[in-house]
Amino acid sequence: MDLKELLGDAYREDMTLEEVEQALEGINLVDPDKLPKSVSKDVFDKTASELARIKKELKELQEKNMTAEEKLKLELEKAAESQAQYKRELSKLRATEIFVTAGLIEDDYKTLLDIVVSEDEEATRVRAKSMVDVIASQKKAVEKTVKAELLKGTPKPEPGEPSKSMTLDDLRKMSLMDKQKFAMENPELYQSIYKEE
Repeated sequence: MDLKELLGDAYREDMTLEEVEQALEGINLVDPDKLPKSVSKDVFDKTASELARIKKELKELQEKNMTAEEKLKLELEKAAESQAQYKRELSKLRATEIFVTAGLIEDDYKTLLDIVVSEDEEATRVRAKSMVDVIASQKKAVEKTVKAELLKGTPKPEPGEPSKSMTLDDLRKMSLMDKQKFAMENPELYQSIYKEE
């Protein structure tokens, strides 16, 4: 449905946005009979609080009418839940200890905790150590790659003659250009050779 059909006789070609809004004020765009039934917030809140109260009373009544055996069973279930939770927390602490000892910071390992932690402390320890080993091997591989890349750009030293001491005779046998080069590269040695003369 377009605006012309919606507004009917009130529609004009050069209408401004304000005029369209005024024309739409009196029109029901949705048929109220087709809307789903709704409940006011007050009625909903009242019903929800009543339901919560009734659930609480039902639980109290069920606990009151339990046999000693049923009460014992319920307490054992609660104790087992608590024990499982404590085992999991202890395992989490052990895994954290392994990660910190390996030099990881919390941001590095916090996402791994949910993966490695279980109620079994030994299994958690093994998983955490495995993760640390994987991380360490990846780190070594990256370091090796980076080192290799850095060494690619480093010039290799040219092989030269084994260093022997230069004598005045050796210097005199050199051409003028070689003498100048030697003097530029080894100024202290050059001076010391001529002082021996």
